[in-house]
Amino acid sequence: MNRLTVHATWRSRRPLQMLSSTWQVTGATGTASELIRRAPTQQNFGATSVPGVLELDGSWLRGEDQAREEDASRVGDEEPSDLVHASILRRKFIFDAPLKEAVERGWMMTLTFGGFSGPLYAWVDGTFVGFCADGFIPAAFDVTSALQPTHSHALVVLLMDSPVCCHGLFREVSLEARPPAHIVDVVPVASHDGRAGALTLRVETTGGVEVHAALVNETEQERLWSAVASPDEVVTARGLDVIPWSAEEPALYRLIVTLRDEEGVKDTVSLDLGFRDVEATSQGVSLAGKALALRGVTRNECDGRTGLAVNIPDMLDDIVWCKRHGVNTVVIADAPGHARFLDLADEYGLYIIDCASNLYGPGVARDEAIEAALRRDRAHPSVIAWAIGDEEDEVRAAHALDPTRPEYSQARFPDLRKVRGEELHYAPVTVAPSYSGVTVRNHMTFTSTSDLEFLCRVVEEGHETWEYSASLDVAPGEMGFLEVPWPSSGIREVSVRLSYSTGWASAGFEIAHGSLTV
Repeated sequence: MNRLTVHATWRSRRPLQMLSSTWQVTGATGTASELIRRAPTQQNFGATSVPGVLELDGSWLRGEDQAREEDASRVGDEEPSDLVHASILRRKFIFDAPLKEAVERGWMMTLTFGGFSGPLYAWVDGTFVGFCADGFIPAAFDVTSALQPTHSHALVVLLMDSPVCCHGLFREVSLEARPPAHIVDVVPVASHDGRAGALTLRVETTGGVEVHAALVNETEQERLWSAVASPDEVVTARGLDVIPWSAEEPALYRLIVTLRDEEGVKDTVSLDLGFRDVEATSQGVSLAGKALALRGVTRNECDGRTGLAVNIPDMLDDIVWCKRHGVNTVVIADAPGHARFLDLADEYGLYIIDCASNLYGPGVARDEAIEAALRRDRAHPSVIAWAIGDEEDEVRAAHALDPTRPEYSQARFPDLRKVRGEELHYAPVTVAPSYSGVTVRNHMTFTSTSDLEFLCRVVEEGHETWEYSASLDVAPGEMGFLEVPWPSSGIREVSVRLSYSTGWASAGFEIAHGSLTV
């Protein structure tokens, strides 16, 4: 109710004020209607952190735990009550200078909850501003008319109990000012046919002013393409001289979208694009016409110390772990993660199978969750498929919002060791030392081994007695042989190492290893 359109994740210069800090909190029990009446005037609060999880600071007893306590105290044949367990959170705030100026200029003020355990009701200065049940995709509300002409303001949140394991506002809460003419959403489709890139772009706006779009390299030093369009007009660019994006070479370009009229710039946002084609066939998933070997893991966004309130360094740790262990694919399980994780996957190079919140069965809430997830994440090049489910209506709705990606079904899959006739390898390269050299198999799809170092060593009685370093250029998906003048005895070891530093490892990091005892 009153939720604004979910949009792609972008950078913006709009005035922004974070409300993450210490909040007031209290638990509450009653019927749903009683809690909604009570929340705006609730007194007697404790303290909690936002982002945060109430179970971890002792402010919350989960619904099933409370139900067990109530069952234990129930007398005789007394029927279970229809009472609801909830938390009420409150935060007072004063506008900082940029937002205060925006309010005085008549700009629209929006309140955004980045993540919550839901369902959520919100009031600003005593006025109800919105409701949302899906808390894993940001929910934004227009609070302009609710703001009273006072120095300080009060935000109250009623958060009902739910099956989510962690209760609370587990992602950022913020206020943003939007100009009268502003960008509502940016819908890019960036593709690459192996020779050149193509871009189709539609920009949703308010205010009816001209849309100016420009594609630049990541440092914004070189302009590759630009166009001027009317609001909601679809513009297309072909023959773009861009490097295709893949997990092995995550080449990104920056799209800058500006609203401009005769008075000047009204609004500007930017987002990173990667150019690639994804296709699903009976043979599997292909990128740029080449079959992908997806070496994957499943990720639930939850931390043992902070619950669902996962911070960016921990997300980066997950990304680095995947890259160092040869994982190139992450299946997002149960509910969408933080948008920043997808930004990192775009930047470092991981394939993502994304999902919508699965808290709800088929119906309006489930439909809204699917639409919100696709609207937020469809601009990310790392997202190669949607794990939406098997309901025909849901798959059809997802395809209408994003016809460029396949749907992933979590069905039973065959044992790939039997299909391939060999052990599965997470390492991008495997090596097998022999008496005359080393057999090298390149499991990568787009990258040769020319930039890797093959460090050959002989170890006897725990001591290295011989070393030989070499390089070998093996094409993607191919096998090669490196001749090595091994000594006649000892354990023969081969370490495959990066010869250059990356964002996830320094030069010399080992990505594969093999040995042979003579």
